[in-house]
Amino acid sequence: MASWFTVMAPLLPELIRAARPMFTRNAEPSQVPKQIGELQDAVLHNDQAIKTLAAEMEQTLATLTRASQELETTIAGLRHRQELLERRLHRAHAGMAVAIAVALLAFAVAAYALTR
Repeated sequence: MASWFTVMAPLLPELIRAARPMFTRNAEPSQVPKQIGELQDAVLHNDQAIKTLAAEMEQTLATLTRASQELETTIAGLRHRQELLERRLHRAHAGMAVAIAVALLAFAVAAYALTR
């Protein structure tokens, strides 16, 4: 919320100045029906704008919900893949330890054979 407000804050005085001429400011009793009509038009316009914004927000929320679900699925898949790779890494470490042990044994046997 703060991000849009920081962008709009410098523009608010200009928006207010632009909106003022929309309404009749005359305080004469003969102008009251005109002012009421203007206010009713403004209310209808605001109602339509609010409904449009609500529909857009609902659509945005649905899109964000779908994106969130897709992200959760992706994260679950990545965690599963990580577990598989960690198992493979442990097997590789075990194989490496066996290979080192066999190499040391072969070196010891070769050294023993050379000394005889």
